[in-house]
Amino acid sequence: MNLDVTLDTAEEIRFLSKVSGLVKRLGRTTHFGGQELELVLLVYYKILKSDPDAAGGQISRQQLTTVFDTAFGITDTAVIRRIYAALDGGNSSHVSMETWTRMVSLYVRGTLEEKIQYCYRVYDIQREGMIRRDHLMVLLRGCVRQEDGADEAVKDLVDILMTRLDLDRDGAISFEDYRQSVLGTPLLLECLGQALPDRSHVDAFATTFLVTQ
Repeated sequence: MNLDVTLDTAEEIRFLSKVSGLVKRLGRTTHFGGQELELVLLVYYKILKSDPDAAGGQISRQQLTTVFDTAFGITDTAVIRRIYAALDGGNSSHVSMETWTRMVSLYVRGTLEEKIQYCYRVYDIQREGMIRRDHLMVLLRGCVRQEDGADEAVKDLVDILMTRLDLDRDGAISFEDYRQSVLGTPLLLECLGQALPDRSHVDAFATTFLVTQ
C-alpha cells in the first residue's frame, strides 16, 4: 500500500530510501513508530516540493509559517518567531526535516515534561534562563485586547503571574519555578501565551496525516 496516493510508486520508493536512516534515528527519540515517521516526513517532503524559498533540501520559515496557520491554528507572527527560536535557536531562515519531526512529535504526543521544557524555551525570550517582569509585559501584551486601559490590565496580569509563578520570590521566573508550578497545576502550561496548537488542531492533523491514504 502506498503511503500517499498522490505519489507514484517510483517517487515513493526514492523518498523512503532517502529517509530510511533518519527514520531509524528518530524512532529512538520521538513518539512515533516507523510508518508514522515516514508519514510525518512525507508531509515535510510535500511541503518542500511546493516551497519556492526552499534551500539545501529544507523548507523555509515563510512556508512553515503558513503551515502553522492552516494546520495548527497558530497565527500570531510574534508567537511563531518565539517558537522558531525554541525549536532551533532561531538562527536559520530554514527548518530541517529533523526539527519538523521533533516538533510534530511534541505537538501530537509530547509528555507534560517535554511540553514544559518547550514552552519555557518559547517564553524565555532573552535566552537568560530567567523570565523577568519586563519579559512578561512583552509576552502578555498580545493576550489582552488593545484598547483603553490595556497597559494597566497587562500590569495587573503580570503581578498575578509573578505572585503565582515566582516560587522563590527572587523577582524572576526560573525554569524550576515554572516547572513546579505547572506540575502542580497543568492548566498553567500556557499561562504566558500560546506556545502549542490547541487539541482540535492536533487531533485534526493526526487524523489527516498519520494514517495511510
